[in-house]
Amino acid sequence: MRTAKRLALAGAVFGTVTLAVAALALTAPPAVYLPAMAVVLAGEAALVVYLLRNRMRDSGVASPLQLLSRRRLRAAQRETRALANVRKWQERLDAGFVSAASPALASISTDTGHTRAVRRAAAAALAAPRAAGSGPEERYDVVIASNFNLPGGTTSSNLNEIALLKAAGMRVGLVHNPLFEMHPGRPLNGKVLDAVDGDRVRIVGDRAKVSADLLLMRFPPFASQLRDDLPEIDAARRMLVVNQAPMTYYEGGVGRKRVWDVDRVHRKLTDWIGEHRWVTVGPLVHQALLDHHADELDGVDLSADYWYPSIDLKTTEVRGDEPVGDVVRVGRHSRDHLSKWPELATHLRACYPAGPGFEIRVLGGVDVPRRTLGRLPSNWVGHRFDEVAVGEFLSGLDVYVYYTCSSWLEAFGRAPVEAMAAGVPVVLPPVFKPAFGSGALYAEPADVAALIAELTGDHAKWLEQREAGFETTRRLFSHEAHRARFRALGLDL
Repeated sequence: MRTAKRLALAGAVFGTVTLAVAALALTAPPAVYLPAMAVVLAGEAALVVYLLRNRMRDSGVASPLQLLSRRRLRAAQRETRALANVRKWQERLDAGFVSAASPALASISTDTGHTRAVRRAAAAALAAPRAAGSGPEERYDVVIASNFNLPGGTTSSNLNEIALLKAAGMRVGLVHNPLFEMHPGRPLNGKVLDAVDGDRVRIVGDRAKVSADLLLMRFPPFASQLRDDLPEIDAARRMLVVNQAPMTYYEGGVGRKRVWDVDRVHRKLTDWIGEHRWVTVGPLVHQALLDHHADELDGVDLSADYWYPSIDLKTTEVRGDEPVGDVVRVGRHSRDHLSKWPELATHLRACYPAGPGFEIRVLGGVDVPRRTLGRLPSNWVGHRFDEVAVGEFLSGLDVYVYYTCSSWLEAFGRAPVEAMAAGVPVVLPPVFKPAFGSGALYAEPADVAALIAELTGDHAKWLEQREAGFETTRRLFSHEAHRARFRALGLDL
């Protein structure tokens, strides 16, 4: 829309200037109007070139001649889409999904329905040299297998465990298996690369023969399709940490928008590393498996225990215990996604009040609430991720309020735990109570403002809830609690 307005304005300006030059031609000598006419013609030519290049880009064609014929235009667009498909399969091939990508590229390379350029691109992708044969023999205390190119909670949990194990003198190997359907060629998360030191923490080699005391796998979707060049791992214990429910939403007893398939993931992992145990990150996703996927769990060894994510409390920035001021600083941090915010404007306004006694602070983006509300209230302050460090952001809050889409199933809720660890009392919807118990306060959206007022109006009550959050993080989510879980598996931490 902005581009259309700019073009309309440019057209109006050029039209006005052209009329002015035409008037000059009738009233002024050639020495005056000819240079002016040359400038106008040059400007109009530049505008035509600009419009033509935009049209070529939007249509996906390489030559302006292709725009002259509807048939040529459609053919050029088909070729552009086909080349994009070749690049997608090549990305999967380069990521190690050889058995899936090679037949697809071979089929494209011999399909006469494609243009010569498309067939040659597919053949070139297949012809690129790739390593073959078995890899080296490697020994680790713990091998962590996951998708290491993700942002967010999965990577945070992986990094916390890497740091904990490294500090205990453990040797840690990392096995990266990207998502087949989404960004398989995306580089590893920079924070993961920073954690790899080539000594205590290493990337496991392709097709390596690995022995370990523990193989810890995290994020079930990674195993929906496994690389063909994964290492051969002989581990005394093998465990999948289930940190995401198979469905994105669960509403009225029915799940929708499937993310991963229980039977497929179990079968793929069993084919790769044999029998293994599944452990969920908390009671919410555990109960979802039992309530909605019981018929898919046949053969799955699902532990009754939980493998909670951990936080290094020694390095966590903590808010001071000073009383709350006249304006209550209410905040939250999360991805700016529809699932992470209440879907109803009435609930959003109730959870994050617009009154003069509140300041709403958000880290992670505010595009979703802006669309839901029409516009953001004047007392909102929004930051993109990495604009402010998480510790600095949390320590500047008085109350942490975390409400999401009502049908979204949060597998665990790492964000509220980080707030508890930072010494900020947390208010959550009642669905989180099985996960956090007395560590948080719970209310329906309509009751949130009153609960905040009650909590911040009594400093003793605010301090009591702050301490309850500290106690919960120490007992369940601290590094010491996590060391105990590793020790229960036979590791000497």
